[in-house]
Amino acid sequence: MLVPENDPFVTATIDIAAPPEAVWQVLTAFSRYAVWHPILALDGAVPGLEPGARLAFRLSGGTAGEQAFVAEVTEVVPPRLLAWQGGAEGVFFGRHTFELQALPGNSTRFTDTERWSGTMAASVIAGHRADLEKEYERIAAALKEQAERGYAG
Repeated sequence: MLVPENDPFVTATIDIAAPPEAVWQVLTAFSRYAVWHPILALDGAVPGLEPGARLAFRLSGGTAGEQAFVAEVTEVVPPRLLAWQGGAEGVFFGRHTFELQALPGNSTRFTDTERWSGTMAASVIAGHRADLEKEYERIAAALKEQAERGYAG
């Protein structure tokens, strides 16, 4: 996807041969992220999935390197939309949205978008855009593989 160098967002879209409910199950089973997600694992207990819930994650092996962060769930519309946010407001703050669109043939179009804001956002994303785009595509492919493996249509 071509985007201006100073636009601080990254997105990846993939079609998955499983219905939205099956993809949603994989996407929201946070305790299983360490099994399939290439860079993200939940660090601690799994809270209820509702706006205001706080998810403690651990990143490893990705563009951002090794780090822990806390995301606040902002929107939950099963099985269509999940959003969370976190970071240092005004400096580098991310808003992450996962959208699931039902397609014919019991399939799902999955779109993963993260938008950043703050004084560092545009320069950080511009400097790492190509790596981030590959990373988000790799994450979408891993979700696809996990959802399709678990769905026996």
